[in-house]
Amino acid sequence: MTILTGRLAAVALLVLSLAAGSAQAARLQIINLDGPGEGLNDNTPVAPMGGNSGTTLGEQRRIALQFAADVLGDRITSSVPIRIASRFDRLQCSRNSAALGQAAPVQFASGFSGQPIANTFYPLALANALAGRRIAADSNDINATFNATLDSGFSSCLQGRRWYYGLDGRQPAGRLNFLSTAVHELTHGLGFVSLVALRNSFGDAIGEFPRTANGNRLPDIYSRFIKDLSLSGQPTWPELSAEQRADSITNGPDVVWRDANTANAAAGILSDGLNQGFVQIFAPANIAPSSSISHWDVSLDPDQLMEPFATGRIDVTDGIGLATCALENIGWQLMGNARCPSTENGGMDDDPPPGDGSDDDESSDGDSNTSALSAAGDDVEQRANDGGGGCTLNPEARFDPVFAVLLMLALVTLGVRRRRRD
Repeated sequence: MTILTGRLAAVALLVLSLAAGSAQAARLQIINLDGPGEGLNDNTPVAPMGGNSGTTLGEQRRIALQFAADVLGDRITSSVPIRIASRFDRLQCSRNSAALGQAAPVQFASGFSGQPIANTFYPLALANALAGRRIAADSNDINATFNATLDSGFSSCLQGRRWYYGLDGRQPAGRLNFLSTAVHELTHGLGFVSLVALRNSFGDAIGEFPRTANGNRLPDIYSRFIKDLSLSGQPTWPELSAEQRADSITNGPDVVWRDANTANAAAGILSDGLNQGFVQIFAPANIAPSSSISHWDVSLDPDQLMEPFATGRIDVTDGIGLATCALENIGWQLMGNARCPSTENGGMDDDPPPGDGSDDDESSDGDSNTSALSAAGDDVEQRANDGGGGCTLNPEARFDPVFAVLLMLALVTLGVRRRRRD
């Protein structure tokens, strides 16, 4: 088995059955990495807000993060609990821009039992779900970090804007919706992210897929759902050479998500953001190392959860939109009451998925042909920094999949032009 740690990945259009038994809602477990009195353990007194009963800042953060995890857990199935290594830390924040959070799969695997598409990297949480067992016994599945500076109220950080930890999607003016941000980031951790190199580094050229220990380069499952309409035959990314992919990365509206079911779903909800009926991928003329390819395009109207910039118009209590379609495409089996697209709560359970927090499936997969990308510090970590997740004001800034909010000055600085809305 090949394992890749600290990278990003995803993709597969079929609905897959798990190893055995009836479908079980995924249990996403928050693993608290913060120390005493900080981050998720911050003892600062606060008043309950928007259905969040926490009376300290840390408690509200824990409740909101678990609620975000449950939003996704109610929509996908897995007999293997999904471990999310979580913390709050001081991420980039200036007066006009901020990195809201960052998340990515801890590892990517190929060659595991139950893999639907051979010679392809899958994010670890999805690989576990498909195999029906934990294939890397001692590993967490997702790393997630959120910006603690946004609770400071400093005017130098987004002009004093703060997080809103309510669970009702009704953040007041001057507040940022933590719940939507957390669901966005955790969706990256489940595999909404490409592993293609976005810069020349660690022996990889722009456009190349990651190299395994035996020297083979394999696409990730997410990238298998990308195609370029501007090229003859409209090939998918794995069909292109690395040089062709390098050119395609900046082909703007012609880079699309190739799945017809997602396109059909999008046709019913989008008034903009489609090309030849397919949903556009974010592929700006200038590569954005933390945003390009691993998001829907900013042209989608109405806004969708997995666009690179926070707009304040996403309420995940009303569903997660086309993100459900993409998760299903890359291989996640949806719960029976989940739909593509997810446009409303749709009867999702209010209670967390069943489980007592213990892990009964610690045996690792013994497949001798399973390979993994896992060496921290090599090009895997580099691509985790460069790949999907968001954008920052400074195009050279380095973050794991980052979700960012840019105020108007920052948007003008970056040359990002968004539609005017009423």
